[in-house]
Amino acid sequence: MNQNLFQTWQQSVPNLLKVLALMQEKTIIAVGGTPYPRVTPALFLNNYTIYSVKDPADNDLLRNYAQIFSLEEKFPKVAEKIHSTSYLLGNYAFQAFLKSRHAPYRLFFSQALSAGVVNALEKLGVEWLGNKPETIEDVYLKGKFRALLKSLSLPHLPDWKLSKEEFLSKNFASLQEHWRKPAVIQRADFDVNGEQGTFFIREEKDWTHAHKILSADERYKEIQISPFIEGHSVSMLGCVTHLGVLTSTLQLQLIDVPEALHGQFPTGVFLGHDWAFRDWTDKTERTAQQIVESVGEALSQKGFRGVFGIDFVYDARSDELFPLECNPRFTAALPMYSLMTTSINKVPPIEFFHLMAQLGIKENFDFQMINSGLKERIPFSHISLTPKGVYEMKLNLPAGVYSLASENLGLRYERPGAFLWDLKNESEFLMADSIPRFGAKVAQDAPTLFRLIFPRSIATSSFSISPEIGQLITNLSLLLRKDQKPPEEIDKL
Repeated sequence: MNQNLFQTWQQSVPNLLKVLALMQEKTIIAVGGTPYPRVTPALFLNNYTIYSVKDPADNDLLRNYAQIFSLEEKFPKVAEKIHSTSYLLGNYAFQAFLKSRHAPYRLFFSQALSAGVVNALEKLGVEWLGNKPETIEDVYLKGKFRALLKSLSLPHLPDWKLSKEEFLSKNFASLQEHWRKPAVIQRADFDVNGEQGTFFIREEKDWTHAHKILSADERYKEIQISPFIEGHSVSMLGCVTHLGVLTSTLQLQLIDVPEALHGQFPTGVFLGHDWAFRDWTDKTERTAQQIVESVGEALSQKGFRGVFGIDFVYDARSDELFPLECNPRFTAALPMYSLMTTSINKVPPIEFFHLMAQLGIKENFDFQMINSGLKERIPFSHISLTPKGVYEMKLNLPAGVYSLASENLGLRYERPGAFLWDLKNESEFLMADSIPRFGAKVAQDAPTLFRLIFPRSIATSSFSISPEIGQLITNLSLLLRKDQKPPEEIDKL
């Protein structure tokens, strides 16, 4: 661990040496689809390992900071078949990897675990870190989270609950009549991430799109409809610890940015954050913190430990903040938020306290100092591109530092780099987090392709970015889609 980080963190965690020793009693193996979202603990743990299903171009750079094993690198055909954690756990290649470990280890999962995954882990007989499904039952489904908000007397949007049959019998006109304003439609009793989980109904074509998808889905029985609030999409992280619920700053989310969607239908697609953008009051920040703390305390009573996130909508006209959903896992804000915290270097990142909680390490730390430090922000933002229409990676894009340039449609590679501190000025930016290797197939059902990371603000709202960055993303999107053919067209040749 960097000596400068150690000396600074010791001011808020007096027994830091002991805590690190307890964390490193056994090797921690972080398991997931890609390496970049799991890289932060490598900055403070010496025996931290990442097991990644994919082998993105980032691996060449991230292996300077963490030991990374990639299934796709060694068994590409096997990796193509892995679409869930339970499938991975049952795979012979992953099990062979575990058997090859000579030192004691713990598997580390940052997502919410299903009963099937827990059963698979118990069959393997391995030690693991993660939250059991019964700890998240009050927040995992959108309908149950809304019920929890009501039971805790927390702010919430009005809702209109319909059975699947009732919903499918409705038409656009009946929806308009209910609130006489745009609406948001979600499954109340089944969780669907990505573009088919939330539907914004502003006009009849939106209704037709949502109705078609929800008609064909057999997995849910109830629909939750709420009025659409014009305002900023924001979020806040929480972390349940033995001393209380730590909270992050309130952060702007980028949703349905047209340049990043590049023609994809706007259905509430999450694309990034902008920590430099703030268009709300201190009162709103405190309200968000109180909500996250209340939900965190309810999660704690169920046995949940560590990081979770809550998404809100902020109505600037009325100065009202409404919680929309709870994600009982590492969210897309990580590791960006933690790299910002580490760059400021006043307190440890939130993953540090997540691991303390998961490992049951109850050493003292300065809760107020940590909670205050986690709310500091610097000019910093990131945005992802959508993979739709990119069937094969035809650009050789190494992960690293880039700059705006007049040639090559505004893109120039400068040098290797993975973190915020690798940037020298505001004209530079990073490209990282799962950049496909040259020639790799690109999955169309993935939520995002890769990220662009900037040491400045890029947002003008949750749904729009500055013209300069918009043009950069448009140009890059065009380059990625040049000479692309859908797989079915290639098969016909």
